[in-house]
Amino acid sequence: MRTQLETGPILHGCKFQHYGGEDLEPLNLRELQSVEQQLDTALKRIRTRKNQVMHESISELHKKERALQEQNNALSKKVSLPQIL
Repeated sequence: MRTQLETGPILHGCKFQHYGGEDLEPLNLRELQSVEQQLDTALKRIRTRKNQVMHESISELHKKERALQEQNNALSKKVSLPQIL
């Protein structure tokens, strides 16, 4: 008799096959609805995380932009060549 630890990866592999749209034939309506619900939930989590990462990245890029602009302004003041009329 197999323990849950031994069968876990087997069952886990089956779930991933279902998520990939494979091996769906043996599933009944309730199981198909369950897989669909799990996919919907996973997709929402993925999109939420992706949006969070993108917002963090944009925020970080804005900080870098401001720092570079300040550095550029400081360098421009140091160089400030006399204007030729």
